[in-house]
Amino acid sequence: MQTIITDHYSSPVQQIVHGCVVGCVISNFLKIIKNMSNQKWSEGLSDERITVLMAPFKNRSVNEVNYDNKIKFWKNTIVSDCDRRHRCSFSVNELKTWFLFKGRSPLCLLTVVEDMFREGIIKSRSSFEQMTSQSNSNWSSWAVNTLVKNPLSWSVGRIKESILPPTPAIDEKSEYVILHLIENQANELFNTISVNEQSQILFMDDLQKKLHEMWNVDVSMTSTELIVHSLEIRNKVFVERGEHLVTNKTLVKISSCDKDVEPISELEKNFFKLKETEKILIGEISNMDFEKESLTKEAKSYIAKNMKPIALTYLRKKKEVEKRIEKQLKSLDNVQALISRIEESKYNAEVLQSYAHGLAALKLSSKDTGLTIDNVDETMAELAEVIDEHKDMQSAMGSLVDVKQKYNEQELEDELADLLSKDEPIASNTEKHHIPDLPNVPDNSLEGEELDLDRRLQLLREH
Repeated sequence: MQTIITDHYSSPVQQIVHGCVVGCVISNFLKIIKNMSNQKWSEGLSDERITVLMAPFKNRSVNEVNYDNKIKFWKNTIVSDCDRRHRCSFSVNELKTWFLFKGRSPLCLLTVVEDMFREGIIKSRSSFEQMTSQSNSNWSSWAVNTLVKNPLSWSVGRIKESILPPTPAIDEKSEYVILHLIENQANELFNTISVNEQSQILFMDDLQKKLHEMWNVDVSMTSTELIVHSLEIRNKVFVERGEHLVTNKTLVKISSCDKDVEPISELEKNFFKLKETEKILIGEISNMDFEKESLTKEAKSYIAKNMKPIALTYLRKKKEVEKRIEKQLKSLDNVQALISRIEESKYNAEVLQSYAHGLAALKLSSKDTGLTIDNVDETMAELAEVIDEHKDMQSAMGSLVDVKQKYNEQELEDELADLLSKDEPIASNTEKHHIPDLPNVPDNSLEGEELDLDRRLQLLREH
């Protein structure tokens, strides 16, 4: 596998190209770290190899391959050990205690940490804490700054080393943040706590407990604050500190999944205080109820021992506890009533806002379509008029035509009588030329046939 970083290149151009591609190289670097995170640093190494690794660095020009392999090993080992410990920062003094071998600590760690700092893998804690969020910043831009801009500036800085004095030495007591590791841990925390569409407010202590539940290890408050600050840089959380807050604790507001966080408003702060007061009251009532049960058991035990005066003493304490419980219950009812009213007001405000949006949309729709009261009245009047005209036309088309008004009845009667009178001669002629019935069938004689034929011819001539 190729070396992640080397100290010298043949030309300044090669150094600049190296700075541009270092982000891709670091991606492979993190995969190696993931595979090593569950292994002890010296596992699988011989004593001779460990002795060589713990020795100070010699000049790189003596043996470039051994130099590069050694520095690569320690970079991977430092990051993987921090990941295994669920740490996002370290100091050189801490590293010396982590990598002990036969009571001795490595003598080359300063050189390794210095190279990690120049490469942009780590950043001093003070510099990291001074980074502030920007309104247009996001996850990708922060990654670009980490993976591209910082390594590129480091590469340009390497060009200047031949002209300017070297960078200051690494302070063994100072703390340094591993940028890629803290980004991964911040992503894991945010994906765990940002599970709904609404923002939520938590104490910094609650986030520390959440990290403990995630990793099942003790997480320091320092690591918790660094992880939260990495989210704050990307506008995913808003942190507020001050004595005016609840129990003087630091409040952290977590944004929803796809939105930037907004500052904590006074309403949110007061509502959060009410919710915390509710938790406190519930806890106190629970403790007093446990105390009441304990006093009852004590009283019963002394009654069994026939020690009634002492039993009465415990019963009096029990009555006092019951009075305190009753008082706290009333306070809890008041607090819960306020919480319910506030939540109801939020719901009413959302409903009213929905009404306002709907009204604005309706007004805009009416404006775009030209719909007004005057237009509606005019259109309805025209519609009623057209409907009336249509009814009149339907009535006219359905009525019978009055023929009697157009013709004289007497003239029609006279014409009909005239037609009937003309038909009478035709009927008489028809009776006059009525064909008689045919004669009976003649016999077979020829004479009879000839007579019959002559008669029929005579009849035809007459007609």
